[in-house]
Amino acid sequence: MIKDIVVHLTGSAEDEVRLAYAEAIGARFDAHLTGLYAHILPEVIGGDGVALIAMEPLIEQSNEQADATLDRLVQRFDRLTMPHEVRRIDAFSGMAGDALAMEARTADLFVATRPYGDPADAVNMEVAVLFSSGRACLFVPPKAQTPYSFGTVVLAWNGSRESARAVAEAMPFLKLAGQVIVVMVGEGEATASGGDIARHLSRHGISAVIGMAEAGPDDAGEALLAEVRRVGAGLLVMGGYGHSRLREWILGGTTRHILANADVPVLMAR
Repeated sequence: MIKDIVVHLTGSAEDEVRLAYAEAIGARFDAHLTGLYAHILPEVIGGDGVALIAMEPLIEQSNEQADATLDRLVQRFDRLTMPHEVRRIDAFSGMAGDALAMEARTADLFVATRPYGDPADAVNMEVAVLFSSGRACLFVPPKAQTPYSFGTVVLAWNGSRESARAVAEAMPFLKLAGQVIVVMVGEGEATASGGDIARHLSRHGISAVIGMAEAGPDDAGEALLAEVRRVGAGLLVMGGYGHSRLREWILGGTTRHILANADVPVLMAR
């Protein structure tokens, strides 16, 4: 059950898109909503006293703008009818993702614009939350219209640990869906386990339709999005794939394609 939701805020117009989704989900599950406003601190170039003195006006201006943004966000949250709070996170760009992930670890769901979709988030900190928070992430399209329900849900299944985690995290949404379509891309182990995941869902009271999407090894992402559009799904559920190297988040090809191009919300876990 979803009882604790955190929503990423940057002070841009995309805040209203993210908040609309988070508010709708929170109302459906009677959840607490926390707004996480990430303020990126100005960074000092060079370590001498002259550089520090030159940065003081920029730091002061940045803090004033952050204070004004926080006040505006608090006023917006005060209009909500559900339990809520707003937190401000001050971090340098290289640490902002880790700071958000730390906050998201004690929640049931993290809501954000899909990476590369918010002009105010140049560091794409949402990716770090996906990789290191251990929690479900709902990535919504920029400038999206909030649906009243997710109706039809497409579940991408390939038998991996990541897809199993996504199923577990998405269970509250799958139980509410009018239709769940399990889509497998390719052949082999994923196809063999299709019946198993269908039986697992049925034991949770979810009747799922099993389907296949034809695609080459580099086209799985577009094949999934094509299936989402074909069936008119309002939500895509999938595992997030990739790895970290020297603290740089490296996305798998399918994950990167989905996060850059999805025009419906995507619930990811890994």
